[in-house]
Amino acid sequence: SSGINAEYGILAMENRCFCNVCVGQSSEPMINWESLIRGPISRSKFVVTILSCSIILVPPGAVYYGLGYISPYLYSYLVSTSPKSSVNMKDLVWLNMALVFGQIAGIIVGGILERKSSTKTIARASVCVFNLNIFLMYFSCQNIYSLVTSYLIAGFSLGIIYVMTLVVGLSWIEKHRHGLYSGLLSVGFGISILLIGPLEVLYLNPNELEPRKDPMDLKADPLYAYPAILNKVPKMFILFGIMSSMIQFPLSYLLVKNPELGNEQLDQDTIQDMVKRPRFYLLYIIFGLNFVPIAYIGYYVKTFLEALTQRTWTLELIIALSGIFDAVGRPTFGYIHDRFGIKIAMSLLCFMTSIFVFLSYFSKFINNTAGSLFLFTLSMWSASFCCSGNYGIMPAATIQFFGEEDLGLKYGILYLSQGFGVILMILYDTFIPQWMPFVMTIVFTSLVAGLLALVLRRNETLNDQARALLESTSHDSLVPINEFRLSRRGNNYEYKSVN
Repeated sequence: SSGINAEYGILAMENRCFCNVCVGQSSEPMINWESLIRGPISRSKFVVTILSCSIILVPPGAVYYGLGYISPYLYSYLVSTSPKSSVNMKDLVWLNMALVFGQIAGIIVGGILERKSSTKTIARASVCVFNLNIFLMYFSCQNIYSLVTSYLIAGFSLGIIYVMTLVVGLSWIEKHRHGLYSGLLSVGFGISILLIGPLEVLYLNPNELEPRKDPMDLKADPLYAYPAILNKVPKMFILFGIMSSMIQFPLSYLLVKNPELGNEQLDQDTIQDMVKRPRFYLLYIIFGLNFVPIAYIGYYVKTFLEALTQRTWTLELIIALSGIFDAVGRPTFGYIHDRFGIKIAMSLLCFMTSIFVFLSYFSKFINNTAGSLFLFTLSMWSASFCCSGNYGIMPAATIQFFGEEDLGLKYGILYLSQGFGVILMILYDTFIPQWMPFVMTIVFTSLVAGLLALVLRRNETLNDQARALLESTSHDSLVPINEFRLSRRGNNYEYKSVN
């Protein structure tokens, strides 16, 4: 175990104790439940809590990623209920923007609420708002402005749910595994595109009907102008709301934070301290730059795939299977962070992303359509694997550099960097119309993020510093903990007198 014995002043770590009795004796480190779990929770309840945090994110992930699946059908329905001149396919980009900025606001608000109320209460309230909003989309999908509002509310509520799962899940886990479990907690969000997306398309268009152009306006976007499809669009939100409610409401009662988390002796960075540190702005820029390839995969990849294959189910299957890579990448890079530190994990993520984004462009030069489709699909899956790793690294890096107190709010402030990434992507799309320089700019952006990540230094952990302190100090000079305590000052630790 790792901690300070209040009676004898013993600091034990990795099954090694430095007290006068045990000095000189050691045992091999063991991976066991006691070294992983902290707080008053049983092994079975711990597993249930982690699974609940992950599964409750499946419906929000389906809304976030599923928009790419249903956007052609949503657009066709909007055109059928509105004058054609009042809406076009590009207007649906605002739905993506509403989701992203709503999620950012939700994470920050969730962090603020977490300081004033219990995580269970906040989770239940946000689940109510999320699902009620899904049901109301039955009406709001008839107008682009009301639909944007609905997606903004959806993003806001899913942001609160997301940050609650992180706060709850990580509160029960020892700090040396925060990266791995940050990824595991969000696996449900990543895998949702595989679980829900194909079902939506199967419900809306089971016969693989092709969109048709208006013969009176050949420049207009093709539409799914089939009554059998259009009549299902609003009903889809009702069915999804029922499924989402059945999943989320029972699980929201299990999101209980570790009650002993606030009893740690180490001082924590305040929000004011965090925003004064140069390291905060370096992380902010890195995560913001990393959102650019995430947006590229989410918004532009489907367009290129449609040019390579006209088979609806082939296209949907390729996108759905990317959910597996998205889900696996989160804990993988989180584990790399835990094992080797943020410098190696983040730089590896960025450099690999730049390589795979470049390969996605290179696939255009393959004359064989099947070969081009294969290379593009493989590079897209690999890029999804890398980009999703940000959500395994970001929460762990927040705790590592700024402390675990007020984690939700600290993470939310750092998550504002996603808005910076969205603005960059809009600027790229506006001022770089050609495909080749557009993709190369994204590659360059990832390379810059990787180079900046090399500046980051892995924090020396409490155990590392305490071990060095004890090995350089006579064991006879150890004093009772009730007279001195180990205190944090910035990224360093020192003994301070209680008096």
